[in-house]
Parts: sequence; structure tokens; C-alpha cells
Amino acid sequence: MMSYEPEAYPAYGHHTSLSLDTKIPMVADPSRTPSPTEAEFNYLNNINQKKSIWKWIKTILPVVLVFTAFILISVFHDQIVDVLKPFTDWMQQHNLYGSLVIIGAMIIVSFPPLIGHEILAVLCGVSFEFGDACIVDALGTILGEVANYFVFKYACSARGRKLEEQNIEYGAMAHVVREGGFWIVLIMRYSAIPAHLATPIFSTVGVPFGVFLAAAILSVPKTFVPVYVGWAAKPENSGNKIAQIVSKVVLGVAVLITIGAMWWINRKMKQSKEDYIYSRRKTRQAKGKGPAYISVPLGV
Repeated sequence: MMSYEPEAYPAYGHHTSLSLDTKIPMVADPSRTPSPTEAEFNYLNNINQKKSIWKWIKTILPVVLVFTAFILISVFHDQIVDVLKPFTDWMQQHNLYGSLVIIGAMIIVSFPPLIGHEILAVLCGVSFEFGDACIVDALGTILGEVANYFVFKYACSARGRKLEEQNIEYGAMAHVVREGGFWIVLIMRYSAIPAHLATPIFSTVGVPFGVFLAAAILSVPKTFVPVYVGWAAKPENSGNKIAQIVSKVVLGVAVLITIGAMWWINRKMKQSKEDYIYSRRKTRQAKGKGPAYISVPLGV
């Protein structure tokens, strides 16, 4: 007897219980929730499609940059201080203007793809007393994030919505942010996701400004880590063994918090998979873009 095997998505080949699209044309039923697309099915079932090298680079680059910055600051803090010494000397002589320069630079580097906030924070620690350095760092961080929030909110919201439709991983993160409210925003700011990359997500997915601002203020202590490293590396603290030990402990704790926050976010994204995909299907139904074929359960 001849056997017949219907055409299926390539990713379906390894499953024993499948829902295959028979591609039978029909008039879309507006009362029926559309079937998952191939990409949605793969996402629900943890089927990883091949990514180009460039896509892999874009995925892991932010995390690599954060951990690289932590390591470089920890290992080469003395050399960094030496390189920055001419500038720190000028800032110490012009305290007010120096503070304004640092704040302005932090606002500028708050916009992706620019980087350098950690170096500026180290510079704060080297140039000022620790308390003053924390104030300058906090002002520069918050003002930069607020500017980042409003620029992306009013200039890139349409682009953000389009990206949610096209990129399931980005859409899943946006869904978790909307559903998680204040706590997910706060934890994301403590995660390995650089703050200046997380802020555009918050602004374009509709996080209220009050929620964002509260989370930004409460996450400022994370930025004090490089400030303390810079302060501990000042020449007058070179013989202070306690400061050196605390500097390394603070860096270690910051790395652990970052890893823990990232793990929690990934866990929340996995838990919300089904709800997220269902919401995408209902959105297509509301737009009248359900698939023009029927889905037939098939046991193999």
C-alpha cells in the first residue's frame, strides 16, 4: 500500500504528535482563533532555528560587553586611573565644571549604541570624594535614562510595535514587561541587559513614566560599583587594603546579582510563552489575518 505524508513545516520533522497544515484553502472564520505560525510553534516547543552569525553577535554582544567591562575595571583599575589622571586633575581643580562635564557625557552615552558609562563612573570615583561622586553619577544616570526614555517613546514607538510583530523573542520580552509591571522593570535594570538598551524597550512597550522613573532611581546603586572601584584606586587609597578587598567583593556581588536577575527574567519569559503566543494569535484574529487553511491533528 502506498503511504502519503503531508507537507509539513521543516521543524516538525522530529515530533511524534504533530499538527500539520494541510494547506486546504478555505474562507477565514472570524470566530476561530488562528493557528500558530511556524515561528510561534518553534518558539513554544523550544525548536531553535539556525541563526546567522550576525544575529548571534547581536544577541550575546550586550551581555559580553557588560561582563568585559566588569573584568577590565577589576583587573586594570590602576592603569585606567593613570590614563585618566590628566583629566581627573583638571576636574578636581574645577569641581563644578567637572561635574557638569561628567553629567553631560553620561547623558550622551545613555543613547544606544554608545557605551562608556562604566568608565565615566570610574572617573567620578577617582575625581571626587565617594559621596560626591555617587551624587554626580546618580544625576548623570537618571537624566540620561529619562532623555533616552522620551526620545524612544516619541520617535520609535511605531518601530517598536513593528519589531514585536516580526521578532518573537523581542515580543516575548515586551509581553513580560507589560505583564510584570514595576518589579520586572526593576529587575531588568539589575540584569545583564545594559540599562541604555533596556530603556528603549520600556518606553516603546508602554511602561508608564512614573514606573520607569521609580525603577531607574532604585537601580542607581548598581552604577555605584564602578564609582567605588575608581575611588578605591585613588593614589591616597593605594595602601588601604580594606578598600581594595571591598572593591573586589562589591564587583563579585554585582556580577552575581546580574546573573541572578537575568536567570529570573528568562524564567518569566518561559512561563509566559503560551499566554504570549495566544495573545499574538488573538491579535491576528482581531485584524482579520487568520490563516487561510485548516489545522488537522495527526498522530504519527
